[in-house]
Amino acid sequence: MKKILYTAFLLCFGLVVIAQNDVQYTHHLFNRLAYNPAYAGSLCAPALNGVYRNQWMGLDKAPETGRIEFHTPFGNGRSGFGVGLTSDKAGIFQNTYVDLNYAYRFQVSDEGTLAIGIKGQFDRGRANWQDTNPFDTGDQFLGTDERSSTQFNVGLGLYYTQNDFYIGLSAPQLRKSTFYEQVGISGDVADFRTYYLMGGFVTDIGRNVKLVPGFLVSYNKNTPFELDLNANLVFMEKLWVGANYRLGDSLDGMIQYQLSDRLRAGISYDFTTTMLNMVSNGSVEVMANYLFGSCNQEVSNLRFF
Repeated sequence: MKKILYTAFLLCFGLVVIAQNDVQYTHHLFNRLAYNPAYAGSLCAPALNGVYRNQWMGLDKAPETGRIEFHTPFGNGRSGFGVGLTSDKAGIFQNTYVDLNYAYRFQVSDEGTLAIGIKGQFDRGRANWQDTNPFDTGDQFLGTDERSSTQFNVGLGLYYTQNDFYIGLSAPQLRKSTFYEQVGISGDVADFRTYYLMGGFVTDIGRNVKLVPGFLVSYNKNTPFELDLNANLVFMEKLWVGANYRLGDSLDGMIQYQLSDRLRAGISYDFTTTMLNMVSNGSVEVMANYLFGSCNQEVSNLRFF
């Protein structure tokens, strides 16, 4: 059964790449710059964020992703700049992304701010076809060499915030990736375009207890509908305990701790609900966030967003 599922994973992975080459995170609430360039500089001070994800542990050549990003406000908070570096490995593919993000903010009400963002991204992709050769060395469909290429992509986003609420819409990659054409995977332009809708809010539910629910919708015309629903309880503005449900994929547990006013760290574990749970041990993700400054009382809720 393991060999059957592993073979199916390798065969289907190429189809998944045709439809979507964006990476996936359980800590999407704390990693919004990866999805939406308009998030750049949205906090009250410069911020450094890192995340590492090991997906479907125990399954050979399963996805493994690491990302580090920095973003900061400038121009009296009207503008934001961010830079990110992502390394993503899955199956025979290894991709490195360097993205530059700029956001500009408009005050649209006494409490509401709308940001418009643009992303420029350099993608370095590599495919080693020899890695598709675990059982059958005579498959003429598969190549035997290693191929790589570098290309440029662009993305757009909108991000609206109030003191206790946010919502964002984005398309991080608008251009078709020439790398996948070079390695024999092709499709029309829209195959590679994924749209994200995210939102959430924070509310007090008791003394020193806050509720922070959120959602992430991913839409691509050639993939199944994807929806993440999550909720976190925040105790004493220190301890975060939460859960995330990924439609048709997993049920995830999350815990974080505010180590100081500036540093927060957390870990999540995904309990796979598909047949992959027969050959994998779920997925684990760790994250850390450091804020280079302190938020004043008027914008303290921005720490949650």
